[in-house]
Amino acid sequence: MSLKDVVCLCAGPGDEEAWEEFISRVGRPLRMAVTRTASIWGDPSLATVEDLVQATYLKLWEGGRTLLREFAIERPEAILGYLKKIAANATHDYFKHRRSQSAGGDAEHVSTSDIEPEARQGSAGSEPEIACNIFLAEIDSHLSDCLSGPQAERDRTIFWLYFRQGLSSKEIASLPGIGLGPKGVGSVLERLKHSIRERILCANQEADPELGEKANSL
Repeated sequence: MSLKDVVCLCAGPGDEEAWEEFISRVGRPLRMAVTRTASIWGDPSLATVEDLVQATYLKLWEGGRTLLREFAIERPEAILGYLKKIAANATHDYFKHRRSQSAGGDAEHVSTSDIEPEARQGSAGSEPEIACNIFLAEIDSHLSDCLSGPQAERDRTIFWLYFRQGLSSKEIASLPGIGLGPKGVGSVLERLKHSIRERILCANQEADPELGEKANSL
């Protein structure tokens, strides 16, 4: 199906399969749009990006499906650009609201993680995802030990943008605030991968061989 067909199905009542197909097709470009916009505001952290991607989906699901369907029918070639614009606007709105709070506003921002539905298989609360998150927490602990100096936070961001958000070295290098070319980003990733692999193997291979095997997959 074309993206237009998927969008039209999403606008129908309760078509969960179509919505999952929609997310699989537009998830990466939406994350890129959110990450780029959040970088302008100085906070492209993984938690913030994921919150804002989910907020974009929620906005589309609750109030924008009909409008999106109409747009898709009229301009099918521009659907992706339209979605990225929505994601960027949602990100700008979030940071404007947060800045307003810092200046004395009293409205509280509610994280979308507070209103997510009950987890399904493969979602953030399912057993495989929980196991994966435990392993990622293990990696993050070793990552913290590997990082030092003034570029530690930048290098952490590079690592997780690559492994969690799926951005390429070229895409990461294009983000504001990274300050490295694609080769520089690749060098950071290789250095961190090697350090983390060695730490996991040394710390866990005897106690849990499975973790050692996972470390080798990095």
